[in-house]
Amino acid sequence: MFADGSSSQWFTFLTFPQQSQPGEFTFVFSACVRDKYLPHNIFDYISTLSPTFVALLGDNIYADSDGDINTGPPNSVVAALRGKYVRNFDEHFQAVSSNIPIVAIWDDHDYGQDNSDSTYRYKEETKKVFKESFPIYPFQVENKGIYYQFKIADIDFFVLDTRWYRTPMDKVDNNNKTMLGEEQLSWLLNGLKLSTAPFKIIFSSVSMNDYGGDTSSDKVGFDSWMGYTFERAKILSFIEDNKIDGVMVFSGDQHYPSAHILNWNVPLNSVSQTDTSIVYSLSDLNRAVFDFSSSGFHNRRATGRQLILGNQNNPFYSFEIFRAAWGHPPSGNQITSVYGLVNIDTRNSTKIISVTFYELDSVNGIIELYNITVTRDNLTGVDSQSIEIPSSFLIKQNFPNPFNGETNIIYSLSENRKVELTVYDVLGIKIITLVNGFQNAGEYKVTWNGKNSYGTPMASGIYFYRITVYPGENKGKLWNDVKGMVYLK
Repeated sequence: MFADGSSSQWFTFLTFPQQSQPGEFTFVFSACVRDKYLPHNIFDYISTLSPTFVALLGDNIYADSDGDINTGPPNSVVAALRGKYVRNFDEHFQAVSSNIPIVAIWDDHDYGQDNSDSTYRYKEETKKVFKESFPIYPFQVENKGIYYQFKIADIDFFVLDTRWYRTPMDKVDNNNKTMLGEEQLSWLLNGLKLSTAPFKIIFSSVSMNDYGGDTSSDKVGFDSWMGYTFERAKILSFIEDNKIDGVMVFSGDQHYPSAHILNWNVPLNSVSQTDTSIVYSLSDLNRAVFDFSSSGFHNRRATGRQLILGNQNNPFYSFEIFRAAWGHPPSGNQITSVYGLVNIDTRNSTKIISVTFYELDSVNGIIELYNITVTRDNLTGVDSQSIEIPSSFLIKQNFPNPFNGETNIIYSLSENRKVELTVYDVLGIKIITLVNGFQNAGEYKVTWNGKNSYGTPMASGIYFYRITVYPGENKGKLWNDVKGMVYLK
């Protein structure tokens, strides 16, 4: 803020929800921003979403392409890396990063070299420039890898470094092969065990499912967690043994969007499903771990390894919920921009996390690809938010929820009062007012058909209904309550 009362446009960040308290927020995630394919117009679209933060999950530059910094000499590496960040972070990216917080990790290309690991010779130099280029994070250790933890509302985030400590990918996969290193692995497992968050979110630059992962550079093995299955099994077994619910992994590198479930059991049932969306309840899934992958932010499409249908019935393998149709071989070299938009709401007894994948099409603009919603209620062991409400008034959770078509909302009044019942979207925009008038004491049931006040059907997603009971003429206080619901078309 300047002396004349004006403020700079560069510092207009959103307010974060109160830490450790239930709340509602959004974030965008993706990876792989190739400087060869400037300009990065995708960031203009991201700005219109006004997310709480943007997660860049690796390959934010390509140090070994479009001018390879690995040719040395060592004293030129830092300057070369700085030049790459300046070139790649064009005006479109700067417009986002000036107004929306950025969370970043690195993968092989911004760590330094394709499929690089703990033996990479310039990792000290790349860490120096990485720390110059992004906000300062609460790194767990300052003189080693760049892993760290943070919290938004009552959600815990664990940000992994999958490069600094890792064993080369072409080594035999056994108990001695590591992606995280002993210290970072112990930090992650202890953090998951101690967390009381309804959802524990892990950011990994490489996918945890069985189908993502690079095999280039003429090396054997996989560059993803598929090349480190013993360590992956340690993590999944620890989650199972310690009864840790609500673990969600968000990853990059695949160059096609996908969603998988690990640690699942038969039967693997969903609450509901359409052609473009699916809803799961954690109360049905035990210790299942979700893996959401989205990339590239602006890069070539990748083919990925083809789905093995037999694996879909075998809990030993990742269950594939969704994969973009163009992610199946053959694919070609088309440039694309894909990202995931995550909505989290823990303010009510039913906790909700919703992940929607989008693609920027040069002809049709932003296209919604698929939505996965995961709910968690009190039966899974998460304490609901303590909300003080007058004993004379009550509004119940809508049913069915999630719903397709219509849903019912029941509320009770013990006094004659003016009542307003309104539906909002996740941005707080009013969709429709269902009730607005004076009502006598009693129980009421209102039905919403998923349409706005103009009769137009709404898109699938998370919505909220708010009841306001106004004071009487001579007595009483204003009372209101808000609950979330999931609409599927």
